Amino acid sequence: MRKAPVVPGLLPPAERVVDWQPGEREELRQWLPCRSRLTGELQEIVRLEGWEGVVREFVNGRITREAAQFSLFEHGPEELLRPLLANWRLELTRSSDFSILRTVTVRFEADALDVVFPNAKAHRSGWALMPFRDVEVARLMATWLGRSSTRRHAREWFARHGAAAVPFLVPDALGARRPRRDKAVAALLHIAARCGEADVVAAARPYGDQAADAVARILDGGAPTSKPRDVPWLDVDALPEVLLRDGRALPGDAVKNLVGALTLSPGVQWNAPAESYPGLQDALDLCDRASLAAFGWAVYERWEAAGAPSGNRWVVDQLIWLADDEVTGRLGTLALNGPASIPEDVTGVLADIGTDTALAQLEFVARRAGPGLRGTAKERIAWTTRRRHAGPVLAWR
Repeated sequence: MRKAPVVPGLLPPAERVVDWQPGEREELRQWLPCRSRLTGELQEIVRLEGWEGVVREFVNGRITREAAQFSLFEHGPEELLRPLLANWRLELTRSSDFSILRTVTVRFEADALDVVFPNAKAHRSGWALMPFRDVEVARLMATWLGRSSTRRHAREWFARHGAAAVPFLVPDALGARRPRRDKAVAALLHIAARCGEADVVAAARPYGDQAADAVARILDGGAPTSKPRDVPWLDVDALPEVLLRDGRALPGDAVKNLVGALTLSPGVQWNAPAESYPGLQDALDLCDRASLAAFGWAVYERWEAAGAPSGNRWVVDQLIWLADDEVTGRLGTLALNGPASIPEDVTGVLADIGTDTALAQLEFVARRAGPGLRGTAKERIAWTTRRRHAGPVLAWR
C-alpha cells in the first residue's frame, strides 16, 4: 500500500467563506425566531444608557442570562455587536434554543463562525456549519467522515462545497502528521469520487506543481496510505467472500485493502465514538451487509483459533463496522466466555454499535458478569443511552 507523499511547509488558506446557495439566506431569514422585543433587562439598559451601555455591560460580564444574550445579538446594532463575536463564550446546552446559531449566521455571516463552530462541534450539529468553509470546518468534516454518527453531515458538506474545499485539505493531506493526513486524504478521495480527480488536482494546483502531482498520486493510489499491520495468522483468501450490493464478489486486492483499513482503524475509545480508517465507510457502503458480517465474524474466529495472539485489538473492534444484528447478538456471550483479553473491549464495541440489539447485549452482560465487567457494562449502557439521546442535531429549518 502506497505511502502518502509529503510536501512540507504548505499552509491552508486563512480565509473564512460563507457560501450561500441561491435564495438560501433570504429563506432562512423567514425562519428566524419571532422575538419581537428585547428582554426587560436589556430594555432598561437601553433606556438609560443606549446600546453602547448594553455593550459595555456585556463586555464587563454583567449580562449573563442566555435569553438576554440571545436578545442582544438578535436585535442589537450589527456595527456594535460584530466585534464582540470572537470573544462571546457561548456554551449551548441540550435545553438551549439552537436557533441562535442560525440567527448569528444570517446576521453576521463569516464573523459568526467563532460562535457557531464550537457549539456545532460539541453537539454534532452539522447543519449549522453547512454554509461555512474554512480550515477548521474542513478538518472537522474530514474527521466526521469516519464516524457513523456524523458521516451524513460530512457528506452533505462535501457535496455542497466540492472542489472548493480542496485547498483547505491539501496541507494536511501532504503533511507529516499521520492522523490529520489520513483524514484529509480520505476527504480528498471522497471529493474526487463526486467531482472527478481532475477537479481535485486543479484545486490543489495553486500550491505548486509538486503539491498537485502529489495529490494526483494519492488519488491514483486510492488505497490506505499508512502501512497496515502484519497479520501472519490470517489467510485472507480462505475467508468468506465479501459481496458487492449487485452480487459480485469483491476482488482479492480490494479484500486485502479492506483488511488493511480495518487494522488501521483506531476503534473503541472510552468517551467518544469510534473512528474508522479514512475511506473505510465509503468502501463498506458498496458492500452487502450480510456478507460483511459473515466476513467480520470469520476474521474473529480465525484469530481465536490461532490462540488469540496479542496486539490484535482491531479483530474485535472491526465488528463495530461489520457486524449486523445477528453477529451483534453473539457479542454478549462473547464478552462473558471469550478470551480473557477482550471482555471490556467487547462492551465498547457494543456501545459503539449502539443499536437496540447492542443495548440488549450490554444489559445481558450487566446482569450476568462479575462485579468488574458488570460495572463496565453499566457505564457503557449509560454512555450509549446518553449518545442515543444526545441532541439536538440542528437542522437549518
